[in-house]
Amino acid sequence: MADQVKYGSKLEGSRVLVIGGSAGVGYAVAEASIEQGAGAVIISSSDAARVQASIARLRSSYPLKASRISGFACNLSQEDVLEENIVALFNAATSNGAYKLDHIAYTAGDAPVPKALENIDLAYIRNSFLVRSFAAILLAKHAVKHIAPGPASSITFTSGTAELRPVPNWPILTMVTGSLRSLVRALALDLKPVRVNVVTLGVVNTETFQSFWLTKAPEEKERLVALTTAQTATGAIGKPEDVAEAYIYCMRDHNVTGTSIDTNSGQLVFNLSRMNLEVLFMKHTKDGATPSMAVARLCSPYYDLVEKEAVGFL
Repeated sequence: MADQVKYGSKLEGSRVLVIGGSAGVGYAVAEASIEQGAGAVIISSSDAARVQASIARLRSSYPLKASRISGFACNLSQEDVLEENIVALFNAATSNGAYKLDHIAYTAGDAPVPKALENIDLAYIRNSFLVRSFAAILLAKHAVKHIAPGPASSITFTSGTAELRPVPNWPILTMVTGSLRSLVRALALDLKPVRVNVVTLGVVNTETFQSFWLTKAPEEKERLVALTTAQTATGAIGKPEDVAEAYIYCMRDHNVTGTSIDTNSGQLVFNLSRMNLEVLFMKHTKDGATPSMAVARLCSPYYDLVEKEAVGFL
């Protein structure tokens, strides 16, 4: 007599669309979905070549499930044709309506561009919201037609901790993160019984995070990583393969909707005192600098990113 399979098979045979799935967190969500037994995993991002390269990587990692993996390009930053691009993606992912999707994970996002209040204008506000918020709303609008009805189906969006711990020069980006948390509560009602949630991320070691130090000297990279790590309770920066579990949870728990799932290395509860900062930062100076000088030096890699002010992450 075989053992019951009650928990390990919830995603078995499901169709999962991961928007932003060619890299970073989205790619990890695609991997996790495959390992959880999804019958079809479709990835999407704005770059067709990158989508194809990621499909090849996934098929190489999961050769026995290669036929389950596909992908299509969808540019969410083209405002004039945004809705048409989303419709085309859904048509491609469902073979023009022949199949229903069971889960959608939305991890797409452009690189955040912080600006101080005195430097913002309407164009900047609109561009900041376009991919992370406006496109998410239009995605939900058209998902209704293509997602299987019922609480076994889900849409999971992505936000960040800026709303929960604002920093200088991030007023609009803080609004963006807050908009997603509000949106899912409304969509949980408008799309019911399909479930809608958001995963709120802290710093994750993705290509976007690594890009912050591409032009930095090795010692500046060390300072940046040390400062970021020092602001976590776990003592480690998040990994895509870890935070991907939050998206899988949102797919598997048929009781969770209208909710934010937070995964942030304990950044929101960890209080890094000035004294602790100075002790940490002195480790990165070797020329007798004062603690205050050490603080400034370790923080310096951030200054270029946020116009000489503190940094936050989406």
